[in-house]
Amino acid sequence: MKFINSPYRLVKLPNDLQLTLFLIKEELKSRKFFNTLQQMGLDDCYFQPHLDTLILRSLDMDDELDFTFDAYYEIIERSKKIDADNDAIMKQALKAYYELLEQRKKLNTVKKEAKVS
Repeated sequence: MKFINSPYRLVKLPNDLQLTLFLIKEELKSRKFFNTLQQMGLDDCYFQPHLDTLILRSLDMDDELDFTFDAYYEIIERSKKIDADNDAIMKQALKAYYELLEQRKKLNTVKKEAKVS
């Protein structure tokens, strides 16, 4: 039995995870598109979507701290090297998702230490 060409998923993901991965995928595709436009000389497009706040909220990281957003931005920028291939985009989205989870753990540790002090 071949699973490689199967249109069915092997694993059912929780809805909240599906939403977060979808938002990350769309942000990566959007950034790729608008960065290409920027390289062609089309700067400051009003219509560029910014899903950053939604992604951070879906991960319970919407604390509006500069540290949080800087870490998020760095992770997304590292992940923007994508091709027009759904599997490649999903791999980058998953990688970014797990890096964001690690960042959330670090942020929660810093917050707990700050409360103790």
